[in-house]
Amino acid sequence: MMNIEKSKSGLVTAKFNNKYIHSKYDPIKESKQFIQQNMELIKDKANILLYGIGLGYHISEIINNMNNEATLYVFDLNDELVEYAEEFNPKIFQCNNVKIVNSKFEDFYNYFSEAVDLTGDLIVHRASLETIKEKNEKFYNLIFDYCEVKKSMKDESLNKLLDDNFKENMNHNYPAIDELINELKSNKTYIVTAAGPSLDLELCLVKEHREKFNIISVGSSLKSLMSNGIKPDAIVILDGKEVVRMQLAGYENEDIPLCFSSSASRWAVNSYNGPKFIFNTGKENEISIKTRGTVAVSAIDIAIKCNAKEIIFLGQDLAFIDGKSHTETFEKVYGFKDNVKNDHKNKEVRGVNGSMLPTTQGYMMFKNKIESLIFENEEIKFINCSMGAQIKGTIHMSFKDYISKKVGD
Repeated sequence: MMNIEKSKSGLVTAKFNNKYIHSKYDPIKESKQFIQQNMELIKDKANILLYGIGLGYHISEIINNMNNEATLYVFDLNDELVEYAEEFNPKIFQCNNVKIVNSKFEDFYNYFSEAVDLTGDLIVHRASLETIKEKNEKFYNLIFDYCEVKKSMKDESLNKLLDDNFKENMNHNYPAIDELINELKSNKTYIVTAAGPSLDLELCLVKEHREKFNIISVGSSLKSLMSNGIKPDAIVILDGKEVVRMQLAGYENEDIPLCFSSSASRWAVNSYNGPKFIFNTGKENEISIKTRGTVAVSAIDIAIKCNAKEIIFLGQDLAFIDGKSHTETFEKVYGFKDNVKNDHKNKEVRGVNGSMLPTTQGYMMFKNKIESLIFENEEIKFINCSMGAQIKGTIHMSFKDYISKKVGD
């Protein structure tokens, strides 16, 4: 619910679900700070793209700082907010070089996509974005994830790490993943395992019916599988940090194919003595594996590239179950307990059993990425046998039910 009230400076501000869209003290001062943080996307630009109209204070500041010949495109799906902005800052609606687009615009999404192509970047007024979270979750997630990726791209130490990994990994002339994908192709159902706590509940059944499936394991779930006598058909790693090496500790001499991104942890790759296959090197005519910032997407996409007709998720919980976010082997892998501070569990997600489960924004972002991959591959049947968050586009059933219905037929 939107409420309008006066700020300490005398200007009006807005509150949505008890959170301020502009400062309750001085909206103008806050807007100037916001613009300074985004000045590289405003100064000397011919076209500027903004999502989030707020009450228009920051738009006035953009107008004051952009070239007279520049065009500012403002998009917002909260029509109530647009109406308030017009009431309290009508001048921004009278500028010929400001194009304001709300949900009533017939082709909103295509127009927004064209504006992104035109400008090449996007300024996001996060407080305005938050007002559409419940009504338009898909678009909200798209913009939110964009912001998170953009933030990570500015992390110089991370960029250097990935660049150093790339140089080291490329020096070894590892075979491309194309070769492995041709070997892995089969008519079997594929299981993709992650290290969520519910994986522990299914390991006995997986072991019993191992030969009926092709199993692709992310690195963090490898120890859980191997400790229970389950040898996957492939291991996938994506993260660039040194700690990833610990996921392979004790299994360095296995003959399980290791699939890794060209910028994945060089320490993990170098420590492994089994067959290794690299992906996303940038070379022409090689199969490209989607990553989207989470190894789960890469593992799933490898199964997709193997022409899978049916893919089962195990341990893809994306939430906390009984206070845990990982399998029982977590401490054995990393050397510390699976404890997450309560202030990090600041989100909730609908679980497969209908209840709300604690989660984090990071898990929500991974969930969005997995769902986007599912929606791009509607010809494949995705079955979520995990016990955590609902994953859109999947059929949910317990692995026990799957076995009795499918394998038992």
